[in-house]
Amino acid sequence: MLLRMTEIWRNNMEQAGEVEKLWSNSMPMWNLDRQVYALMLAWMDVGPRIAAYHAIASMPWNKAYERYSATLADTEDANGFGWRKAFGAWRAIADEELISNFRSQDFLVAQRELLRAALDLRTRQQEMADSVGKLFGVPTQQDFDELTRQITEFRRELRASTRAPRNAAEGAAASDNKARDES
Repeated sequence: MLLRMTEIWRNNMEQAGEVEKLWSNSMPMWNLDRQVYALMLAWMDVGPRIAAYHAIASMPWNKAYERYSATLADTEDANGFGWRKAFGAWRAIADEELISNFRSQDFLVAQRELLRAALDLRTRQQEMADSVGKLFGVPTQQDFDELTRQITEFRRELRASTRAPRNAAEGAAASDNKARDES
């Protein structure tokens, strides 16, 4: 039921996005509405991707538990099977299953799709934050990044300017010492 409601809402959002393409892009509030729609679509895309990723990522744990249970059932003397051996067996089985799963095509596809959806969501969130910041006259992330870059450049220039006289003085002292040694 929830999945059906999500699909209906997503279709309505997509249709609204199609209708909005007919509107003018010059009006800031309509642009904000379009960003809200894009943000909501990105948010709705992340949920199923997380579910698919978790379903695939949990499979090796189930397989490892089944294999480990079979290993314990196969041991005749449970008392002689100490915790170190039991943990070693579990670790070996779990490592094998996890490595096998992490290299599988299904896992890599699910991971890639989740990463893309998360990055798209982050991009949409940043666009929304920048728009709201501009609307209220608040500095955006780009403004802070530019300021940080400028400060870093100023620090480099300051260090270079303080090193130049010091290096010149050290060079002069070294040449005086060399001249004294030669005489």
